[in-house]
Amino acid sequence: MEWGSEGLRFIVVDGLDGCGKDTHAGRMKALLESEGNSVSVISHPSGRPFGRVSKRFLRETGPLARLFTTLFFTADVLVSIRELKHERDRTTILVRYLLGTAYLPKALAPMGYTVLRKVLPFPDLAIFIDIEPEVAHKRIAARGHAPEVFETPERLASVRKIAKTLVAQEWVTIDNSEDGERPFRELEKLLRERSFLGLTR
Repeated sequence: MEWGSEGLRFIVVDGLDGCGKDTHAGRMKALLESEGNSVSVISHPSGRPFGRVSKRFLRETGPLARLFTTLFFTADVLVSIRELKHERDRTTILVRYLLGTAYLPKALAPMGYTVLRKVLPFPDLAIFIDIEPEVAHKRIAARGHAPEVFETPERLASVRKIAKTLVAQEWVTIDNSEDGERPFRELEKLLRERSFLGLTR
C-alpha cells in the first residue's frame, strides 16, 4: 500500500448493521495470528470522542441527525487512518470504513463515497458482508438493545441497496444471510488467495 508504513497490511470489513462485521473481523484476527501475524482491529464508531458523538446521533431521527452521524463517523475514521501511518509490520483490520456514506440520503451517497474514495487510502482487501435485511433485523433484535435509527427493516433495505452499488467494482462480497460456517470458510479461502495467509496448510 503506497501511502502506508513499511510492512503494514490493511483490511476493511463493512456492511449493514447486524451483518456480522465484528464477528468476521474477529475470525480474521484469529486466523492471521495463528500464523504468527501481528493484528489489530479498530471498529467504528469507536470509543474515541468523534465515535461517541456519532453513536449519539444514531439515536436521533431526521436528516440533520443522519448528516451529523456521517460527519462524525468520517472524523473518527480519519483518526484511525492517522494512527495507521505510524504502524509497522502488522495487519490492521478496520470495521466500517467508506460505506458510512451509504447512510447518507440516496442522492448524496455516491458523491460522498467518491470523495472519500479519492481522499482516503483504499485497503489491500475490502470485504463487504452482505445480508438480507430481514435477517439483519432479526439478529439486531436478538441483541436486546434499543434499536438505532437505521436498524428498521425499511432502512436496512434502503442502505443495503445503496451500499451494493458502491461496492460493485473493488470490493469482495461474502453473503452471511445463513447461519453456519460457510461464510467463514469463504473468508479463510479469500485470505489465502490474497496471500494474507499461507497458501497451504
